[in-house]
Amino acid sequence: MPENPHFNIKNIRDYIVGVNQQVPLLDGSWRTYVNFDNAASTPSLVPVLDAVNDFAQWYSSVHRGTGYKSQVSTEVYDRAHEIVCRYVGANPEDHAVILVKNSTEALNKLARRLTPIGKRDIILNTLMEHHSNDLPWRKAAHLIHVGVNPDGSLSLEHLNQMLDRYADRVRLVAVTGASNVSGYLNPIHQIAEKAHSIGAQILVDAA
Repeated sequence: MPENPHFNIKNIRDYIVGVNQQVPLLDGSWRTYVNFDNAASTPSLVPVLDAVNDFAQWYSSVHRGTGYKSQVSTEVYDRAHEIVCRYVGANPEDHAVILVKNSTEALNKLARRLTPIGKRDIILNTLMEHHSNDLPWRKAAHLIHVGVNPDGSLSLEHLNQMLDRYADRVRLVAVTGASNVSGYLNPIHQIAEKAHSIGAQILVDAA
């Protein structure tokens, strides 16, 4: 998408598709719709919608066609993955970007593919997780939940106890970046350092 000099974080609301859409209420009146579930169904931005519509006339089979439009579509598809890869500081030669519809799909895909390595068969999760970052792991491996404090914050003491106790068995620490109930922000970097110190990986639900 070409850079739009008029599009910035200060006026982003003006570029959200449907942000002023009116919807009917039970009493027959109409009100502006407010979307509270951006993690699952984020409205498109006008520049993104324009780019998709502009490219529609070129769209064709990706990675399975030799026609001109197929080659153009394949090039754009691959380039999009490379852009995202480099944006997060990864090397396209060593890492893969998998585009998904929403966080739930992403977590389900990972849970189905994340297999134990050696005796690392435990996934640590927390009691503050959304179902999307809890239910998939119950079938993926042995799941252990880390508790929360009375104020809703994550019990780092309990987390450290579990990491120390199951050090050589923890495959992954799956934790939310922020609770969608209390708004509590987890100390992700601190958790990551501890997980990495015992050879485990970390997944952050940033929805």
